[in-house]
Amino acid sequence: MVETFRTEPLNMEFVVKNIVDGIAKYIEDNHLKCCVIGLSGGIDSTVCAALCKMAKVPLIGVSLPCHTNEAEEKSTAKLAGEEFCDAFKEVNLEYLFTATKNFCDHSVSEKESTPISQGNIKARLRMITLYDIASKSQGIVLDTDNLTENFLGFWTLKGDEGDFNPIGGLWKHEVYDLARYLKEHHFKDSKALEASIALIPTDGNGVKEGGDLAQIAPGKTYNDVDEILDRWVGLDKRVKEIVIKNYFDYGVFKELCEKHGYETVEAVIMRSVRSEFKRKQRPFIIDIHRGYICEKNGNIII
Repeated sequence: MVETFRTEPLNMEFVVKNIVDGIAKYIEDNHLKCCVIGLSGGIDSTVCAALCKMAKVPLIGVSLPCHTNEAEEKSTAKLAGEEFCDAFKEVNLEYLFTATKNFCDHSVSEKESTPISQGNIKARLRMITLYDIASKSQGIVLDTDNLTENFLGFWTLKGDEGDFNPIGGLWKHEVYDLARYLKEHHFKDSKALEASIALIPTDGNGVKEGGDLAQIAPGKTYNDVDEILDRWVGLDKRVKEIVIKNYFDYGVFKELCEKHGYETVEAVIMRSVRSEFKRKQRPFIIDIHRGYICEKNGNIII
């Protein structure tokens, strides 16, 4: 079951040890030769790359930007690739994206594309590339989604998903905490971690200016959203059904509504409800508390 919102900071050294040991054990147990990671420049992929470096697992990093990626994202992805990967390459995806978009728009569909559909194309093209590399290298593709993204559905089905997730048990704000911890205790000279922490988050696909949070909670922080999500996912299924049917009158979220605003609480919860179908099958994640691998089958186990 999912824990309640963590009011006390995580023991980061304990978390790091469990994740690092889990990465190494997974690679060894499954007779794999490497991990493959798509580096976006964002905090999640940068932290995952750093953890693989600590696990002493061969890591192939690829950055696949399009026109919707900011210069700062591309430069941070390059820093992460150079610092943490055994091999790294940046290849612009624009030509392939344009060709695929035009094919989908004019050859197989009468409907015009949208920012979301275009973002999905980019994510799926990136995953085709990463899986091709993994197949040729006898490796596995890393999933870099965090717990917040999982419950909000901020990923593309058959797109920016991998097979194995080191940070899937961490809320987004905890990934930032982990990045700061790694920078302070394990990678003091890391320009990649420093840049990714400072980077303003975007979705990388141009869906919404301001990134994922701008879609549901403009002006709020990941701490705010994580607190709402934690309360929601920890509710009994029967209570959830009551909330969905009679949300306006249900008092379980009164305190959160007063703290964060009714519209924000509703938007976060309904986004989680509407993306439930996407969580039916998700990659393996590392249990940050017990240090072994567990599977997400509709529910997160942490």
